[in-house]
Amino acid sequence: MQANQINAILSGTRDVLENHLGMQVMPGKPSMQMNPIFSGQVSVIVGMTGTLKVDLILGMTQKSVCAIIGKMFGGMEVQEIDDMGWSAFSEFGNWVGAACCTELINSGYEVNITPPIINEGESKFRSVHRFISIPFQVEENEIMVHISAQQA
Repeated sequence: MQANQINAILSGTRDVLENHLGMQVMPGKPSMQMNPIFSGQVSVIVGMTGTLKVDLILGMTQKSVCAIIGKMFGGMEVQEIDDMGWSAFSEFGNWVGAACCTELINSGYEVNITPPIINEGESKFRSVHRFISIPFQVEENEIMVHISAQQA
């Protein structure tokens, strides 16, 4: 993984949270992660393929998911996630993946997004690849951004 790849993905993720959803974001200290990668209560997993193979896992609490869905629904308060909420959260994954692809394309890579996958329930992900994990403080919530990128 190269710094410009990681920075492009972080920039795309941050852009969606700040500019699309109007949330305040403060990135924390990055760390290198090996197996297992912990998902949080809920995660959205987005891949990118092309000249790079990227795996992006955004892990968070259910409260964080409700906050994101609420912003997507125009600022309403969301207490429970129904089918419409899960659909919106999947679309959030698409937004982040598309923004990351745009940043990577602007950095000279040829990539496309894969459909997002939502994981409900705390999990441990295992991979042969290393991940860089960066906590994002998003208002009163935290999102763990796990990134793995390799040349294809």
